[in-house]
Amino acid sequence: MKIAIVGAGPVGLEAAMTALERGYEVCIYERGEIAEAVRQWGHVRMFSPFGMNTSPLGIARLHLDGIKLPQPETLLTGAEFRESYLLPLARSFTKYLCENCRVLAIGRSRRLKRDFIADPERGAAPFRLLLRDNEGERIALADIVLDCSGTFGQPNHLGEGGIPVPGEAAFSERIHYGVPDLTGGSLERFAGRRILLVGAGHSAATVVCDLSCRAPKAGIVWLIRDPRSAPVAEVPNDPLPARSALAAEANRLVRENRVQLLCDASIDSLRPGRRDIEVRCENSDGQTNMVTVDEIVAATGYRPDLTMTRELQVQTCWATEGTYSLAAPLLGEAGADCLTTPAFGAETLLHPEPGFFTLGMKSYGRAPNFLLRTGYEQVASVFDWLGQKAGTT
Repeated sequence: MKIAIVGAGPVGLEAAMTALERGYEVCIYERGEIAEAVRQWGHVRMFSPFGMNTSPLGIARLHLDGIKLPQPETLLTGAEFRESYLLPLARSFTKYLCENCRVLAIGRSRRLKRDFIADPERGAAPFRLLLRDNEGERIALADIVLDCSGTFGQPNHLGEGGIPVPGEAAFSERIHYGVPDLTGGSLERFAGRRILLVGAGHSAATVVCDLSCRAPKAGIVWLIRDPRSAPVAEVPNDPLPARSALAAEANRLVRENRVQLLCDASIDSLRPGRRDIEVRCENSDGQTNMVTVDEIVAATGYRPDLTMTRELQVQTCWATEGTYSLAAPLLGEAGADCLTTPAFGAETLLHPEPGFFTLGMKSYGRAPNFLLRTGYEQVASVFDWLGQKAGTT
C-alpha cells in the first residue's frame, strides 16, 4: 500500500520511518524545506530537553548511521534540533521526500464528498492529491494519507471573538505573528520602539523576556484577555525548570513595572496615528482604553488549515478544529499540563474518510497542550492499528 505523508516535520518524519520499517511505499510532501516550520522558529530555545523531543526509533536509526547526538538533557533551539536530529533523519530516506511541494487539495478518485457516506466502498478508490512544485501542478495517488502538516503558518487573529480586528489587514506589515527573531536585523525594528504584545502563553513570555533583554529601551505593553495580575500561569513544582524560569521571569517583569500589563482587555480596532498605530482596547465591562504603539507582536497561537481536506469526509471538533474523536478526551484534560496529558489511541485519530488520519499538532487543532512525544506515540498507534486491520482482512 502507498502512503502519502503531508508534512516533513518531526511527526511526518517519524511516520515515514515507521512506514518504511513496516514495508509500506511512502512519499512525503513538504511545502518548503525539510521541517520548514521548525526552520522558521529556529531562533526559539525549547524548554523541553532534547531527549523528550526524540523517539526510540529515530535515536536507533541515527546511532546506526554513526550520528553524534546531543545529550538527552540539552535544551536546544529549533535550529539546533533541526540540524542535529531532523535533517540527519531525513537524509536516510531522501528519495521519498518531495521538498517545496505543496499539497493544495485531497480528494478521492471517482468519488465526490457526498458519495458513499459511511460505506466501506468509499475506501476502495485511491486518494488524489493535487500538488504544486517548481515544475507546476500534478496529481499523485495514495491508498492512505497521513496529514502531519501541523498548524504553524496559520496564526490566530487579534480581534475579539477570534476574528480579524478592524485595521488588522491594513497594518499587516507592522504586525509580527509569533516570536520575532531578535538575533538578526529585525532587532532594529523593535529597539527603542513602543510595542504591543498580545497573548498569554509561553510564546508571549518568550517574546517579553527576549525584548526586555535584547531591546531594553523598548516600551512594552502586554495585553491579555483574562483578568489575572500574573500574565503567565506557573506550574507548581514544574518538572521543566526552563519553562518555570521563563514564566517566573515574564511575571517578574510585570511586577517590577518594566512591562505595562493590560489585563481583562481585547482589541477593538487599529487606527493610523501620525507615525504610529492607535489601538482601541475594551474590557469586559465595556470600558475603553487607547494605546499608541509602533509595532504589534501577536503571540496568539495558531489554527489548522482545513482547506486541503474540504472534499473528504473529515470530522473536526466545532470548538478546537482538531480531530473530532480526539477533541472530547482533550477537552476533558483542559487546563492540565501537557506533560500529564496522555496519548490517546488510533481510534481517536480516525475520520469517517477511510484511510485518512490527522496526526501531530493538527490533530489537537487549537488546543495548546501538544508534545512531540505525543505525536510519535500517535504514529505508533496508527501503524499498529493498520497492521491489525490488515491482519483481519
